[in-house]
Formats: sequence, C-alpha cells, structure tokens
Amino acid sequence: MENINLANAYTEAVVIINNLKKEDYDKIPISYINYLEENCNPNYEFKYDISKRFSQQKVLDETKSVMFYLFEKFGATDKQKQIVENYKKLYYQKIEEEKKKIYDPNDIFKQSNKSTIENIVENSSNDNKIIIYNEQQNIFSKIIKKIKLFFLHNYNKF
Repeated sequence: MENINLANAYTEAVVIINNLKKEDYDKIPISYINYLEENCNPNYEFKYDISKRFSQQKVLDETKSVMFYLFEKFGATDKQKQIVENYKKLYYQKIEEEKKKIYDPNDIFKQSNKSTIENIVENSSNDNKIIIYNEQQNIFSKIIKKIKLFFLHNYNKF
C-alpha cells in the first residue's frame, strides 16, 4: 500500500512539475525528474488545476513531501532555506519536549503514597493461617507469574 501511494505521489509530482514555470522547472535536475517518471504509477490519473494554487489542490501527503523536498533542495532562496531550517529546529524541539513530558525519567519511578500491598486479609482455617494479599503488579511481574503458573501446571501433569 505504501509503495502504491508513493508511486501515485510520484505521478502527481510529475504532473505538477510539468505545469511549473520554465525557470522553476529548469532548477530541478533532469535526473530527479527521470527518477520520478520511472517510478510513477502509469495507471494513476491526476488532473492539476492551473487556476488553483498548490495549497488548494487535492494531492496526497506523499506528494506534498516530494514537492517540499524539491522546493527546499532546488527552488528555495537562501532566506527561504533559513526559514525552513528554523521551522524544522522548532518542530523537532517541540517533539523532544513532548517526549520528555511523556517519558520524564524523574516521574517514571515515582509511585503514589499507597502501599504496594492493597489488602491484607488473614483467614484462619483449622490451625493454618492463610495470608492473602493483592500486590500492584507491573507487566514484568505478570509475565513472570504466568510463566511460573505454566511450569507449575505442566509439572503437576507428571
């Protein structure tokens, strides 16, 4: 599915490139255009409306990425490249800040004031005391418990 979307995006990009102004078209190396043409989907039809701006066209996200790459690499002025670079830095900083909030090492190991043992119930039957307790379990303790039960169950079969 991804390859089909990418091939369709290349088809859309070729159509858009063919509708660029001559001076913008000439900025893109022929090798890039040939690559797009060789890898496009010949069965996919895309109509580019020259009366609308690029931002108003209904194109695939992959096409937007391809066109942005071509713009950044070959069509942007130095000032535009600097703006794009600054935007990327801010974007990646924002992503890193969100990751820090989610995976903050200081908060990972904090636990609430509750005891890990929620309930302790003592039942006596005959002379034996049975202590039942329910611990808060993390994923690792659950996995270990399942493995122990598996081996115990298999051991009892013999």
